[in-house]
Amino acid sequence: MLALLYLLQTVNAEMLRRAAGSLDRQLTGTASGRIVADWALIQADHIHPVAMLVCGVWLAALALALGRGRRPPRWTFDGLGVWFSLRLLAEYLTINGLIFEGSKVEPGVLLGQIVLYLPYFVITWGWIFHRLDLVNQDQPGRIVMLSDADQARGISAFDYYHASISTLLNKGKPTIAGVSRTGRLLVLLYLAMVLGLYALTFARILQLTRSLI
Repeated sequence: MLALLYLLQTVNAEMLRRAAGSLDRQLTGTASGRIVADWALIQADHIHPVAMLVCGVWLAALALALGRGRRPPRWTFDGLGVWFSLRLLAEYLTINGLIFEGSKVEPGVLLGQIVLYLPYFVITWGWIFHRLDLVNQDQPGRIVMLSDADQARGISAFDYYHASISTLLNKGKPTIAGVSRTGRLLVLLYLAMVLGLYALTFARILQLTRSLI
């Protein structure tokens, strides 16, 4: 899953670069637009290339170690997961900022950015829930509870990714609930971001519709 997140993030960064470049060319001097464009360009042109190089080498080293039958320490996987989670939040905030300058962004670029962000979003959240509730735990279900999982069969990593995707596709109807305080806070943040993505998609479609009238 970490390798898939790496590929999705590479594509997302290219769409982010196009959106920021489009905004940068059409700015009329607004302070908010300048901040959004600068922040997006810093991510796409400076932070992201270096981070992707480091992550690519990191993933290659992990694959090589696993191919030789060695088991890398847990932190080597968690380090990548934490980075992708931080990118999840950073890109979410960037897309929210770009929406307010949507009239200055090429029509299909920002909507494409949102659509490409969705699989990255659900997979990253699936990893977060899986890592906290299943990995190194004596039994699952102490941090979050999956309502659509077969408890008799036992919880697997797939169930967390499935719950993350199902909640998004079910129009925000949660299939995952917090049990501990940490779990409740995480689920609250996740559901708030899901609702925000619905609002972002609707707002962008409305912007495009109005531009055609």
